[in-house]
Amino acid sequence: MKKMRKSLAAFLCCILCVMAACALAGGTTSQRIFDQANLLTPAQEDSLETAIAQFQQDTGMDFVLVTTNKPHEGVSVQTIADDYYDKYGFGMDEEHSGVLYYIDMYEREHYLSTTGKMIDIMTDQRIDSAINSVQPDLTAGDYPDAVSSMLSILRQNIKKGIPEGQYQYDILTGKQLTRRHKALTMNEIWISLLIAAAVGGVFALIVSRRYQLKGSTYRYQLEGNTAMELTDTQDQFLRSATTQARKPDPRSGGGIGGGGFGGGGSGVHIGSSGTSHGGGGGKF
Repeated sequence: MKKMRKSLAAFLCCILCVMAACALAGGTTSQRIFDQANLLTPAQEDSLETAIAQFQQDTGMDFVLVTTNKPHEGVSVQTIADDYYDKYGFGMDEEHSGVLYYIDMYEREHYLSTTGKMIDIMTDQRIDSAINSVQPDLTAGDYPDAVSSMLSILRQNIKKGIPEGQYQYDILTGKQLTRRHKALTMNEIWISLLIAAAVGGVFALIVSRRYQLKGSTYRYQLEGNTAMELTDTQDQFLRSATTQARKPDPRSGGGIGGGGFGGGGSGVHIGSSGTSHGGGGGKF
């Protein structure tokens, strides 16, 4: 009995230790703001953490903010941002989809690193637009506004989805890595629905006929239940009339041309951890 109690106590102790470790790990990974440059007040940081949590819930994408005011000895902001994101396992799904916004006060540079689904959503063009949009706030020292604006821009682009014609390419070789994204038009959607309905109808008809139960046969007494009466009618020819109509000439020219692809590509590089990232940045 005593041995059983000791074993039970040891088991419960192990369970508590595991739960404590999970709680500590969860508390660490829930943090999304790492303000090493002290650009934010505690109240501003709390407010932005709340906004980021709402952003995660609404979009299913991750957002991480890292600031610094120290030299990084020749290491690019791209490498720092990518490695930081990968090292701490940020991301909201199996692709670790999300972004890391890096503000470097020493080099006066900011950079947006994208991962997973955000690579396709945030094309080079959209990243440049986002970076240019928040640059005035950074120059003016309005760091909370810059981060809030970046969150808002990302939310808008996620809502828009992957742009028409988007593709991934290797930034070192320029080689296209994925096919251009093709969004379905309304006509294509309706055609697909009609085809699906037709195929489903044919399949249902075949199945119903194959499994239809045969009823008992019935012989109708045709001779005793039917009668036929012949009547004599004549048609008298009166006159004929002929009309002519000119066949219109077929239309020439005026074909419908196809539009070019828009949206642009997403430059992709491989981080030191082996994970693919997109991204871009600029000075402020």
